[in-house]
Amino acid sequence: MTLKTKRRAQDLEELLPVSREELLRRGTFSVLTERIWHLRERVHQLAERHGSLNQLERRIKAEGVSPDDHSLYHDWLEWRAAQHELDRLLEALKTAL
Repeated sequence: MTLKTKRRAQDLEELLPVSREELLRRGTFSVLTERIWHLRERVHQLAERHGSLNQLERRIKAEGVSPDDHSLYHDWLEWRAAQHELDRLLEALKTAL
């Protein structure tokens, strides 16, 4: 494996919830597209529930976060994290092709 390939594999290991061995076994493209699909599906579910990320943020600001129910805040955190990871994976996919 070349140094460039090792670095790319290390970068992908940090991005994806799989080991280097799994990346090599299943193939980078397959792992990337599967994870991207999963993240897009979750973002779609959150959008169906809340409309948009901006709408969710406005709702949290207006209603606050109940001490007994953190579900809105949890959804906001999950949405932001999923979108961030999705952006990074799409960029990695562009460079992998």
